[in-house]
Amino acid sequence: MRKVNNLMFIILAMILASSAMAEAITTRVDQALEAGTLAADEAVFILYNSVYDINAIPLEYSDGATLEPCGTAAFDMLVKLYDSCSVPVQEQLDGPLRGRPNVGSPEYTDETEHFVIHWTDNGANATDQSYIDELTVAFELAWTVQIEELDFDAPPSDQGLGGSEKYDVYVMSLNPGTMGYCSTGGEFPDPTTPEADYSSHIAMSNNVSGYGIENLRETTTHEFQHGVQAGYEAAEPTWFKENCSVWIENEVYDTNGYAQYLHSGENCLRQSWRDIRSPAMYWYGGSPWPMFMEVSTGSPDAVRMVWELCADTVGVNMLGAIDGTAQHYGKDFETWLMEYSCWRWFTGNRADDEHYEYEESSIWTPGALVLPWNNVTMDELPIMLTDSVYGPEALGMVWVKIDVADYDGWINFDFDGRDGWEWGIGVISTKEDGTDSYFTQRIYNQESTINLSVDATGWDEVIIAIQNFTISTFEATYVFELSTVTGIEEGEGATAIAVTPLSNPMAGTSAITVTLPTAGFSTLNIYDVSGRMIQNIHAGELPAGNSDISIDTEELGTGTYFARLIAPGGGCSSRFVVVN
Repeated sequence: MRKVNNLMFIILAMILASSAMAEAITTRVDQALEAGTLAADEAVFILYNSVYDINAIPLEYSDGATLEPCGTAAFDMLVKLYDSCSVPVQEQLDGPLRGRPNVGSPEYTDETEHFVIHWTDNGANATDQSYIDELTVAFELAWTVQIEELDFDAPPSDQGLGGSEKYDVYVMSLNPGTMGYCSTGGEFPDPTTPEADYSSHIAMSNNVSGYGIENLRETTTHEFQHGVQAGYEAAEPTWFKENCSVWIENEVYDTNGYAQYLHSGENCLRQSWRDIRSPAMYWYGGSPWPMFMEVSTGSPDAVRMVWELCADTVGVNMLGAIDGTAQHYGKDFETWLMEYSCWRWFTGNRADDEHYEYEESSIWTPGALVLPWNNVTMDELPIMLTDSVYGPEALGMVWVKIDVADYDGWINFDFDGRDGWEWGIGVISTKEDGTDSYFTQRIYNQESTINLSVDATGWDEVIIAIQNFTISTFEATYVFELSTVTGIEEGEGATAIAVTPLSNPMAGTSAITVTLPTAGFSTLNIYDVSGRMIQNIHAGELPAGNSDISIDTEELGTGTYFARLIAPGGGCSSRFVVVN
């Protein structure tokens, strides 16, 4: 068994120095409440000031903490804690929390078709007309894309709380680092439904000089998405709310500001072992999760469906809603999560082969992190590895990379996880030319064991993705052995999923043959060499065996393209040339 030596710890320390786990004030407050060292009466003022007055917060909660760009999480916690506060504290909160923000005097209102912007040009909250003009255009665009194009439900009426039934936005002086928030405090629930769906309002910073106008625009659609979410089910957890609000920024704008959360720090690429529900900046660094839902189904409708299913059940139902959405597309939560683990591998520097299906993935540099002890060369086999320092948390995962460029033969993977736990194993095979294939397996047995043999011949790398499906406070422990093997009998290796152009090069009307071992929902997309999706030529059920998917290459033009398949239990890609 390979030991984690001092050199590996030094390398790990260097890697994690650029991926430091920053604590947000909301995280510290939540931990203190859970430990019983902080009362609700104190917590609500810390949360409020985390958005409005950082200097009024005790140092133990503010010193070195990350200021979240979105204050919605703090106000969500405030609303939930209100009923636990003493009557005198509730009375103090009735103004700032239960009422609407006060911009000061004189108060001006600029109305658009769907919004009313409240602002002043005097005092701490002062701004000017040019800034308001930017806001009005940005909020109307947010409405157009989210409500009219993506078909999300409009937020419920506030029954005139802001002076009309239009959506109210207040321009306020917020803490440096906080650009806006959405709050349901003091709002009305939708009287026509039983779930906790509420109207809401938004506060936007009056000064984004440190962020720029592009961040201002992205923040408007980010916060409006929170207002949309509250109209489905306000009680759902923050992690997926923020995942989706960052995702929607990229649906509305092509400025790619969200990518800053994926380069380093807390995100699903550099700290993949963490629970996908992890707090603080991981909320923002988890935005590839709804991006994956969109790509794997061929439509952003999948993300909206999650919120629709949340609204169908009274109370918190996020994981169930994601599972229900996956089932609508012929899968389930665990299958989706396992495919997501494989999907993330082709990001950042590994997206240079330009076949990856989410068009900006090449800017998510440096991409998926393989922990030092999980980088393996063929001359080290046989080798036994364990969960080591960073075993996957609940719903977390890790990658193991094997360099097989100079090896022709099979690799055996013998896994033994914590007994009674459910695991997922993904096997990815890649070539430098952009060709790849992957398949996934679930582990259900009581012993949590599986043995897989993979043909490494002709590939440059084989990557093993180890996914923990079990939600538990106990540690996720496992051990596995990698070894070479000969004499594989027919049928013992990985089940083949394939995508094969009928001819290469292609011209005119042609077809791409998809081979599936099992029937199920599948998507087949065409990408150019810049990574931009050109066509979705299939999104729906396919039978087991071979299916020919028609393609009109005259719509593509002469050039090189990739056909990318996502199917039950795996996926693959194939390069082809069009000559017209």
